[in-house]
Amino acid sequence: MKDLATQRPPGINTYSYIWSLPADQCLTALMERGYREFELMIHPPHLSFDRATAEYQALRRVMLGGEAKVHSLNLPSLDTNLASVFTDMRAFSQGMFRKALELCSSLEVPYLVTVPGRVSPLFPPDRAVTRDLMQRSIEALLPDAERLGVKLAIENVPFASFPEAQSVVEFVTAMASPHLAIVYDVANAHFIGEDPASGIEAVQDYLAVVHFSDTTRSAWRHDPIGEGDLDFSAACAALDQISWSGPVMMEIISNEPGPAIERSHRALTRHGFPAPSGQH
Repeated sequence: MKDLATQRPPGINTYSYIWSLPADQCLTALMERGYREFELMIHPPHLSFDRATAEYQALRRVMLGGEAKVHSLNLPSLDTNLASVFTDMRAFSQGMFRKALELCSSLEVPYLVTVPGRVSPLFPPDRAVTRDLMQRSIEALLPDAERLGVKLAIENVPFASFPEAQSVVEFVTAMASPHLAIVYDVANAHFIGEDPASGIEAVQDYLAVVHFSDTTRSAWRHDPIGEGDLDFSAACAALDQISWSGPVMMEIISNEPGPAIERSHRALTRHGFPAPSGQH
């Protein structure tokens, strides 16, 4: 039987630390709390593309120490749009993602979380338009992903081209590339009215990373687990049902990340996750 993800401590996405700690110090602090699996946000001053800095060398030393497993890097979508109708913007965004792919490769990180563009929530284009624009961007990036040995992991995001699980699956299936995968975010799914348990089942063939945080359907949040109305019992059962053994990342966004992570992890222990060795 596989080592189920729910049978080991969850991993940590470092979103809450993008303004407060460099990535190497962040990993060290989190490992002291018993965590070993991570997703790092590419966001200065936390982590930049620059590999000539002391911070980058410090991060490599921490990662090469063997205790920390960084499964993925995550480039926020605030400064990019792979589905823009402007050719220049798509080209700029592809350039940013190429730098992110290079960073993944240099740090031996297998996945780059990829938000599939941004669309206006007030007046979005037809889905066929954004799908075509995303296809152009991904086709431009796939040769780099293949050369560098990194997979682009497309995430379901409410304001993006493919907010639902099935729409991401259809896109990845149509692209038919071994260098594409899916990140499934249960909070993003719940916010748009999707059942996360059903979404997990839908994406299972392409699943690379799972994001856990809490939200309601009235406000899009990435709150500590237990502070929204997402059914984590059903989500965890769905992960077990598909025998998921990959990473489950707590992607909590909080000005007080330590207590928020602790509350979230404590809530997950009620659904079968063990506490980390560093937590008492």
